[in-house]
Amino acid sequence: MSRVGRVAIVAAMRETDPRILKALRDAFCDPASNVVSFTEAARTGGCRPDEGLDHLLPPELTTYARKTLLKKAIADALARGEAPTREQATGDAVMRLDAATYYHFRVTVERVRLFVKVWFEDDAREPIVRVISVKRDDQAWSS
Repeated sequence: MSRVGRVAIVAAMRETDPRILKALRDAFCDPASNVVSFTEAARTGGCRPDEGLDHLLPPELTTYARKTLLKKAIADALARGEAPTREQATGDAVMRLDAATYYHFRVTVERVRLFVKVWFEDDAREPIVRVISVKRDDQAWSS
């Protein structure tokens, strides 16, 4: 078990549950623009100029095109049978953080290798998929 800040990462392993893999593939394949949401940090990198779709993909692409290309790259990876790494993180009562499951994808978009962290919740009536962060994949990120 490793600690990131005050949140413990209990396990990080390849996802093998076919139901989860299908739900992720279905979400990223869905052409509706609201099926997969993107945090501000995933889109803009927040205050980090070396993170986020806006900084890592060509500036001539629209925000919609960047999101669409990333969703397609993840859907294609899942269709090829590539499984994301599943990260189980414990919650933190002091910081009011719930336990969460994240999925890490490594995909190439516009010749840029990306590390993408996705939050996935399948306990709701329909799955919730949110891209949390997008970074250049330099293999320094966990997986």
